[in-house]
Order: sequence, then structure tokens, then C-alpha cells
Amino acid sequence: MSSPLTYWDYIKLDVIHDLQTNVQTDHYDEVMFIAIHQHFELWFAQVMRNLDEVIRRLTNDPPDIRAGTALMIRVNCEFALATQGFEVMKTLARESFLAFRGALQGTSGLQSAQLTIIELLTGRREDEMYHEKISGSGMEEFMSKYYGPQGVLPRIARERLHKGTLRSAYDHVTAQPGIAPEDVRALQQQLVHFDEQLAGWRPKHYEAAATVLGRDFTETAGTVGNHQSCHENLTTAMSLTHRYFEDVAAQLKSQD
Repeated sequence: MSSPLTYWDYIKLDVIHDLQTNVQTDHYDEVMFIAIHQHFELWFAQVMRNLDEVIRRLTNDPPDIRAGTALMIRVNCEFALATQGFEVMKTLARESFLAFRGALQGTSGLQSAQLTIIELLTGRREDEMYHEKISGSGMEEFMSKYYGPQGVLPRIARERLHKGTLRSAYDHVTAQPGIAPEDVRALQQQLVHFDEQLAGWRPKHYEAAATVLGRDFTETAGTVGNHQSCHENLTTAMSLTHRYFEDVAAQLKSQD
């Protein structure tokens, strides 16, 4: 007879503890730095999973608008929780970060494939991907791993042409006759909120990095493997941020 399932086995507590063991230095705060980025990626994985289901429900015939809206409420909660990691990051003292920052050359939050997948699920097209616009060995390694004919990012972009994106799913909903206006408005509110959160990710990354690094934010090279400062790299990333529901936000504002 097999042993009953335990809490620690169910959530794989030992595995979670092991996830912060790949430290590059013996500095105390490096484990926290790793945990924050793992926190980002764990919530990104959930957001991706739920966005895929939202798209499926909204592209049903007829679309299941209320179920899609309910899941978007969840997505917004999840993305907000991910974003809270930056608040923890800002408690990291500059001297503490500099003690292990040198070991991170070639690594950067700009290399998050899952954040790009979230953008693709939302509405970014394959011809709008942007990582090649940020130079450096770290981004070259990122592109080698995630781009190319068999890369996961182009593959997902192509899949979205057939499965749809959050934006195309919304357009499908609004093209249907007889949809209750209150259901459309509730969905619009959640989509606009998510769009604002997604567009705000890079500015929050920028703010956290500026807070922690102080003068090093503009005066020293970032960790993506080029000679640009963290300020310059993140400014480039922010300039490439898209808004997918700006027109919907304007429509809601005009109705208030």
C-alpha cells in the first residue's frame, strides 16, 4: 500500500529549497536575489497558462465571456503578485548587490522568455520581437536559445496566428451579435487593467534597478554583456513596450 500524499511532497518543498542553491558567491543576499527572479517566473508560468485558457474561452462559439472575465481577474491578481517582487528587490542595499553583481555578467531579467511569451499571447507579432535591438553576449545567447527556426518564441508566435491572441479573442467577442453590454464592459475593464500592468513591468524593473544601483545604474555597464549601462538597456526595453488595449481604455474613459 502506498504512503498517503503529504503536504511537503505535494508542493515539493525539498525541490523548492534546492532551487536557491545555484549561488555564484557566498554573499548572504544572493539567495534572495535568485528567489525573487524565480518568483517572477513562477507567476509568469501561471499567467501564461491562464491567458491561453482565456483566449480559448473567448474564441468559443458562442464566446464564454463571463468565464473569460473571471479568469482575467485571476490573471491580474497573478501579475500583480509577480510585480510585488520588485518591492522586495528595492530593499537590497547597493553595497550588497555589488558584492555579487560581478558574477552575473551575461545574465539579465531582459532574458525572460516567459515574459516575451506573455506578450505574444497578448498580441505581439513575430515581426515585432525586439531582443536583437539590445546588444551584448547575454542577448546573443538568449537569441541562440529561444529564436531560430525551431526556437520556442517564433513557434509560439506562429501558433498564435491559428489559436489567436488575447487581442484577437477580444475582437472576436465584440464582433458577435447580441452580447450583453455589461458583460463586454466587465471584460474590457480586466483587459485594460492587464494591459496597464504588462506595460508597467519594464518601468518597475527600471525603478527597482535604479533604487538598488544608485550611481552605478547610469555609470557602469549592465549585466546583459554589453557596454551599455543598466539605465540604457532598460530604457531601450521600455521604448519597445506595446499597449494592446489602448483603444479600449479610451473607449471606457469616454463612457465614464
